[in-house]
Amino acid sequence: MRRRQRETAEAVALHRVGTAVPMGGARDVRPLAAAAARGQMLAPTDLLEIESLCRAAQQAARTLVRVAEDAPLLANLGSGFGDLGPLRVLIDDSIDERGEVRDTASADLAQIRRELGEAHLRLQQRLQSLIASAGIRNALQEPIVVMRDGRYVLPVKADFRGSVRGVVHDTSASGATIYIEPLAVVDLANAWRELQVHERHEVERVLRDISIAVGEASFDLIDAVDRLAEIDVSQAKGHLAGALGALDLHVPGPRVPWLVEAPAELRLVEARHPLLHGHVVPTSLHVGGETRALLITGPNTGGKTVAIKTAGLLCLMAMAGLPVPARVGSQIPVFDSIFADIGDEQSIEQSLSTFSGHITSIIGIIERAGPRSLVLLDEVGAGTDPTEGAALGIAIVDRLIEAGAALIATTHHSELKVYAHQTPGVRNASVEFDLKTLRPTYRLTIGLPGQSNALAIAANLGMPSDVIARARAGLSREERDLGALLGDLRAQLADAEEQVERAARDAAAAEAVRIDLERRRAELVADEARLRQEIRARIARDFRATERALDRARREVEAARIEQARVDVARARELVEAMPAAPEVEPEPLGPGISLDEIVPGSRIWLRGMDTPGEAIDVPDEDGEVEVQLGSLRTRARLAQITRAEPPPGHRVSLGRVTVAMPEDTGDTLDLRGQTTDEAMPRVESYLDQVSRTGRARVRLIHGKGTGTLRRAVRDRLDRHPLVTSFETALPAEGGEGVTIVYLQEL
Repeated sequence: MRRRQRETAEAVALHRVGTAVPMGGARDVRPLAAAAARGQMLAPTDLLEIESLCRAAQQAARTLVRVAEDAPLLANLGSGFGDLGPLRVLIDDSIDERGEVRDTASADLAQIRRELGEAHLRLQQRLQSLIASAGIRNALQEPIVVMRDGRYVLPVKADFRGSVRGVVHDTSASGATIYIEPLAVVDLANAWRELQVHERHEVERVLRDISIAVGEASFDLIDAVDRLAEIDVSQAKGHLAGALGALDLHVPGPRVPWLVEAPAELRLVEARHPLLHGHVVPTSLHVGGETRALLITGPNTGGKTVAIKTAGLLCLMAMAGLPVPARVGSQIPVFDSIFADIGDEQSIEQSLSTFSGHITSIIGIIERAGPRSLVLLDEVGAGTDPTEGAALGIAIVDRLIEAGAALIATTHHSELKVYAHQTPGVRNASVEFDLKTLRPTYRLTIGLPGQSNALAIAANLGMPSDVIARARAGLSREERDLGALLGDLRAQLADAEEQVERAARDAAAAEAVRIDLERRRAELVADEARLRQEIRARIARDFRATERALDRARREVEAARIEQARVDVARARELVEAMPAAPEVEPEPLGPGISLDEIVPGSRIWLRGMDTPGEAIDVPDEDGEVEVQLGSLRTRARLAQITRAEPPPGHRVSLGRVTVAMPEDTGDTLDLRGQTTDEAMPRVESYLDQVSRTGRARVRLIHGKGTGTLRRAVRDRLDRHPLVTSFETALPAEGGEGVTIVYLQEL
């Protein structure tokens, strides 16, 4: 049953997207297929029916393949069609649309029909020549050829019958005309007739062969009819769902949550009888579970019977896979059986009164009803004495409750109303009646018994007022009090329902406000995310622009330094060239206690006319020249141009009897790679102190890239060091981020 409902749901889904499985040409050929399987030869028109069925099956299969994702169960039906393509092609190639066997059905048939046409042509030509001959033309009633008993004959005048030799086949009613087949064409006609017989035999052979093929495919043909029928029914159920407004209950998926195993509660929400049209008042009810029986009371024509019919019919529709005209929240158990005693069952033949008919039906229900049964009883206990009928009705309800069945019954007995109020598992229900308009509203109210309102209805129909007054006086005080009490309860219920409706409207308005606030919050969150993204993008753009500006500034600074170096080189060159040539004399010591042979690599050297010392790159050569580094300029100086020289730090020189150790110079590079911060910082301090005393203005600290921890520690120390004027990241050619260039103060 779940599968049937899922197939209906799939058909609804296809209907929503405008997809329909074509059913044109589908025919019920099961009797024909069975006959062919028994060896019967089928007529050409029968074969065309089978060809049409094959074509319809192929079209349905192709369509369902395309919608397999939306309708897997229907697609599975389509994928199960047998291979009917060869049979369809065989029939289509052999039978034309008029139901005649084609010439191409067999080679023999094509040959026979060619010869048949030629024989017929020869026969016609011979007959026309006889008509034109002088000896026969005058003997004919008319110069035409007619057919009698399948033979071509000439209409000969009775008086001239001896003029035409041949076979007489017929005479006219008046006897004035004799239809004679001339002997001159008998052989041609015989040949033509013989070919017709051959043609008929060949056609029968072709039809028999095709019928054999149909018989061999009979299983696939019968199965195709069944599958097309199931697909067609599913589509019809899908269309019915739209017509009944039952789409809410049909959600495609592997489960049908509203269809449950019995015993369970039958719950219908705003259910509508499928045969009612126009403005239909929906019915909501529930029975089963805690409420084993529901007793509906109220006036005649108020809708009690329609309510129980709606419940039973919708349960049967659900189990048949039909769409259920009810709303979300409905639940339908799959009952093993549904019993109903509705209507007048009196029978003259069986000598049954209305009461007897009801009792006979109810006896059968009591004998068979169980925990998985739904029982519908209309006017239980009616048709007999009210007191006995009420007692019998209570006993029937008790027995069905003990059997575990779910029961919905209608009644007019006040005793049953009290019974339902006092008995656990039994509830009252009623159909409403508008006392102002004296018309039923057809609304079903759970929890309250109904009033018959017989007196009010009788008065509305024109019953004399004195009769109504006497009837009211005849009511017991308890009945009058009960009527008043029920009226008060209904008024209170109406007020409560109005409050509930008002609360529902307020809740709906609050929900609308909440949804609006959620929407606005979502919009704000989206705006915030968008603004954050824009800010991140703007910061990234500004950062890239700053990096480009810094890089441009660095290049400009480097270019300025290079330009300054060029100026210094030019100035130094001018100074060197402007120096007078020194006399060729024996060189003397260049400073107190310092001899020429003590100029070693790293010695500080002052040249004549320059305040800034340079650095000896090597020892003086045999020509008395030494290579000197002057800032960024490297040149060679003669010994006569040197006015002062100091050995490098750590180099031991002799000052009279005293030996002095100069400060140690480790060069312009300090390699810290592989060291911790605690190990590197003392070395940096010592190195900067030493190189500052040697007069170096620019040094390199190699710390590597790594995680950047050592680089940050080194640069943090440089930022606070009193001897450091500035520092920067080395150019890529010098090591990039792994090297820091340090500029020192001049002492």
